[in-house]
Amino acid sequence: MARPIYGGWVTFTAHLSIKNNYDIYKIGNRTEKNKRKYGYSVMYQNLNIQDILKLKDIMITAIDKQYYQFLHLFPPKTKLVIHDPTELKTGKKRNPLIDDKLLERFDIYVIRKSVQEYIKKEFNIDTTFMPHPFFQYPESDKKCVYNYAVSISRIDFDKNTDIILKANKLLPPELQITIYGAENRLYVFHKLKELEFNKYWKGRYEKTLPMLYKDQQILKSPSFMIDLSVIHNDGGGTQYTFLEAIYNNCVLILHNDWIKRDKLFIHNYNCFGVSNENEIKDILIKSYDPKYLEMIRINAINILINH
Repeated sequence: MARPIYGGWVTFTAHLSIKNNYDIYKIGNRTEKNKRKYGYSVMYQNLNIQDILKLKDIMITAIDKQYYQFLHLFPPKTKLVIHDPTELKTGKKRNPLIDDKLLERFDIYVIRKSVQEYIKKEFNIDTTFMPHPFFQYPESDKKCVYNYAVSISRIDFDKNTDIILKANKLLPPELQITIYGAENRLYVFHKLKELEFNKYWKGRYEKTLPMLYKDQQILKSPSFMIDLSVIHNDGGGTQYTFLEAIYNNCVLILHNDWIKRDKLFIHNYNCFGVSNENEIKDILIKSYDPKYLEMIRINAINILINH
């Protein structure tokens, strides 16, 4: 029940569907017989709201304001996934989960313990913690794009892509960070255009497993994957960019404000933690003992077990 076609909501839904053989439906103006491509080798079907409500054991994997009008129609204890606290904001556009207290009617699932703690503290609602489902896709024989370091998250305010671009200004060309992902054009216009964003951005990658750009793998060759996500009242735990990088043996560089929320990711143990472009530069230009980087990769792989 959301409009975006890229990002964690979409990836979560696809991995959940593949791992458990779940059908995916979207609310449409009419019920369609044929299924459409969702991405990641899964399909979805458009149903009108009357037919949606006839389905058994529904889980709403994402909700945005475009679909608020339907929330009150679902029966009590319908499963609803809340991915981060921004989904529980209210303002000019009424959020019925909060303004009409519909949050209490649903059986809430969360994918990070920080979100579970936030919902308990703010709304006194118990939730079910479910680690990100991750489908272990088979090895691909596709050719690899060579990159020393990459960023694969959305290009957006809460992803701090500007810090990555500032780091590139400090790095020699062979160590600069290649950027992939769907862009928030407002963020690019206001924050990134003066940092030569288009010089380093390759565009959106395909919604495939593994990630492909122009039919080439983008996570097989890099030594480092950088994700500087910071979300208010959130943090710790995993995101799909983290899991993809770990699965493909990349060393993670994460924002300190994210990893300090819990002890899942630990600086110099299973990732590197940074707060600014200078710290990114220092990591990327340092000549590490290959055995040390391999230790960090192996320690990070242990995180995948719960997913």
